[in-house]
Amino acid sequence: MYLAHDNKHHREVAIKVLLPTLAAFLGAERFLKEIEIAARLTHPHILPLHDSGESGGFLYYVMPFVDGGSLRDRLTNGRLEVDETLGIVRPVADALSYAHRMGVLHRDIKPENILFSQGHPIVADFGIARAVSTAGGTNLTRTGFPVGTPGYMSPEQAAGLTDIDQKTDVYSVAVVVYEMLQGELPGRWPTEEAVRVGRFLDAADRVRTRFTQVGSRVEAALVRALAIRHDQRTATPAALIEEMTGKAEPRPKYTADQVTDIVRRASELEASTPTQTGAMTIGGVEALAAEVGIPAEMVREAAAVVRRSPATPVIPIEPAPRNKWINGPTRIAFERIVDGELPDGEYPTLVDEIRYILKNGGQVNQLGRSFTWSPSRSQSMRRDLEVMVTVRGGKTRITVFENLATLTGAIYGGIGGGMGGGGMGPVVGITAGALNAPLALIFLIPAWFTGTYFLARTVYRRNTEKRTKELEDLINRLAQLMREIIAAGPDAQGALPLQGR
Repeated sequence: MYLAHDNKHHREVAIKVLLPTLAAFLGAERFLKEIEIAARLTHPHILPLHDSGESGGFLYYVMPFVDGGSLRDRLTNGRLEVDETLGIVRPVADALSYAHRMGVLHRDIKPENILFSQGHPIVADFGIARAVSTAGGTNLTRTGFPVGTPGYMSPEQAAGLTDIDQKTDVYSVAVVVYEMLQGELPGRWPTEEAVRVGRFLDAADRVRTRFTQVGSRVEAALVRALAIRHDQRTATPAALIEEMTGKAEPRPKYTADQVTDIVRRASELEASTPTQTGAMTIGGVEALAAEVGIPAEMVREAAAVVRRSPATPVIPIEPAPRNKWINGPTRIAFERIVDGELPDGEYPTLVDEIRYILKNGGQVNQLGRSFTWSPSRSQSMRRDLEVMVTVRGGKTRITVFENLATLTGAIYGGIGGGMGGGGMGPVVGITAGALNAPLALIFLIPAWFTGTYFLARTVYRRNTEKRTKELEDLINRLAQLMREIIAAGPDAQGALPLQGR
């Protein structure tokens, strides 16, 4: 880049000259044709292009000279506060939104390309990356010229994909905002779990402290904008600003069961990865919950439920899918994670405990350091039930899953067939024959079927509640037994008493 004087208009201008090897590869005609598109952009926060051309084999383009410095200059003095950051990024996002409507992506948003004129942010080099990449085609990488800047490029751009959209610029803006607030670039891409909960789960303590100060709303917005998966990333620059400022569409309301599951999950994370103070405060949870629309009283009620649970809570793999027509869940699933690895030689101990509690010999399948137990098929009504134990990574995971389709068919089919079919004949015979009251059947038949249906609903609800309690007690006992075995160590294997026998 050169500072030059425009003799015709008597002004200072900035001239950027492409590397000779790149210019030779692109060709003057192709590059200048593509740069015309960027030259048509007219926006108060986009640095315009005065001119472009070729001279002596060099390709160049001319821009106004801006003497207010760049965002990079400001960041040398340290990170910025939230208000100042938003004051800078709003105009940048507005400029990007305008360019996207015009069909132009920037592809190289970074602090060096955000300049200041009279204190106002101006986006420079708009469309240059597009012109270079389009003119160069798919063989551009042969020149060794990166289209974009490492650390600021989106995952798809870094991978060399050519079919990119405005979410690429969203990612780069989010990196710049992160750097303004933290004084450094993100160390890694957020995981899918981080995107779901809206927090940088693997952040260092200094980063965690800073985001606590700026607020979880800003953190959640950045996590989504930095998502590695394209379909999980914030759609537009304007949407990113709305999320950071709290103007986005309101989030869905949470039910009491959902809040309890959230607090359970937080308790589990706290047990495995404690905070610096050693304890998670409910006040902190309430503050975070308030920002996503969860009332404080719901958090306190959920915390009370969790406190009444075992020390290592039973974690539903997913909320039980309830069917309102059958008055209960269609499957039951629980999971527990115990610190430490269960020795292979103790698998029979757990299998014996499962058989004793469920009163069923069952069948066992083992694969590596995992085994699965399922009931025998000799039962009059076979249960579609599985108990899975998996050992890896210093932890032992227990999963209990039962599909209730068989129970549903047995209850509704049995009661419906018995009362609705077999019982209907005597009712009709007595009413129409013995009592000689055929008109009463108009009211009696619907009432009989309604009573049959509600009886089946009641029986089904009681059976599913019984099975849920049975499986919860089972997984609690297995987790307790595993903790005792792991705590006893290898020298005491096989010497543990089986309680409750």
